[in-house]
Amino acid sequence: MKINKRYLWVVPLLLGLAVLFYFVWLVGMVVIAFSSVIQVQLFVAWSVGILAAYAILFGWLCRFRRFVKGSAFVFLFSVVAFFAMMFFRWFTVDRYQQVSDEIPLWDYRPFVEDNRLVKVVPEECYRLSGDLPKIDGAYALYPLYAAAVEALYPKTDFESSYVGSHGSDFIFEELLAGRVDLIFGARPSQRQQDAAAAAGLSFEITPFAREAFVFFVNADNPVDNLSSQQIRDIYSGKIKDWKEVGAPKSRAVKAFQRNEGSGSQTMLQKIMAGTPIMPPLKEDRLGGMGGIINDVADYRNRKEAIGFSFRYFATEMFYNGQIKLLSVDGVAPTRENIANGSYPFVGDCCVITVRPRSRNIQKLVDFLFSAEGEKIILETGYTPIKN
Repeated sequence: MKINKRYLWVVPLLLGLAVLFYFVWLVGMVVIAFSSVIQVQLFVAWSVGILAAYAILFGWLCRFRRFVKGSAFVFLFSVVAFFAMMFFRWFTVDRYQQVSDEIPLWDYRPFVEDNRLVKVVPEECYRLSGDLPKIDGAYALYPLYAAAVEALYPKTDFESSYVGSHGSDFIFEELLAGRVDLIFGARPSQRQQDAAAAAGLSFEITPFAREAFVFFVNADNPVDNLSSQQIRDIYSGKIKDWKEVGAPKSRAVKAFQRNEGSGSQTMLQKIMAGTPIMPPLKEDRLGGMGGIINDVADYRNRKEAIGFSFRYFATEMFYNGQIKLLSVDGVAPTRENIANGSYPFVGDCCVITVRPRSRNIQKLVDFLFSAEGEKIILETGYTPIKN
């Protein structure tokens, strides 16, 4: 095989670039060893690796033997290091159960065959027609208001754009911008109230259900109860070891939080009652194009971990026996204790608007206090508020 030597300089150039890019990626993996590696990143990594392999093969055909031997060793070392990183990621992060505030929305889409929504037949006076309101809401409440939509909206006129589900910050932005007519969520934070005031608007809030804000730990954690003050001390950084709250052995507390502006993080801020919250645990992740994103770490069910969420997620969506809910001040977060007010951390689930309510919106709100609306609330997993 004859190759024009005038172009042989291209081979080491390609090989050098391939190895350089591969090592840049590998260094990124070392820096973010706790990152989540998604399919796009694996595709990029192996594409670069294949490019390096082709460069090595072409170099061998051109008899750059010493260069090829060194490059081959570097490439094989990179492959071994890559798999070592994957094992390290699994051992330190992925083998622990993750609990997040997200649900499989498709399972709860209105008017989809075999969805998991609570089914009711409402009285005719509650059914909607004409100008149907657009709704957005918190992830945890989606199965509830999607069931109300399926019960009240005419199937023939329904469009998927009528119902959305997003994070707390986003749904308030949508409401203030007028892109949706009402939202389902927790009461607005002070920052969200300030944003409404700046836009010359004010919230009209109708609580229709209550939900416990719960703290959970690994099922093997010997601690079953924390006082309200101990929770504040943990999340302010004052308490750093489980032994300080009754555990028989010393183990550092790993307190997970949620993103700023989320409903659960807003609830934590209310519980802290002005006590500064320590900086959240962070997790470096690879972005879609290989960029590094530093974000609040999702809860991982380590033996030293503590996390928080609303009761619905912890009991209805993610409970599998590997986590346990803590009592607070000696009171367990049961439905009975939510209803009678003895559990200390309870939040309202609300319908929220900022503009005059149309007849259809008012009918939807009234429906939530009817017998059929109460059935949806109860069977979805919440505690209804009596009208």
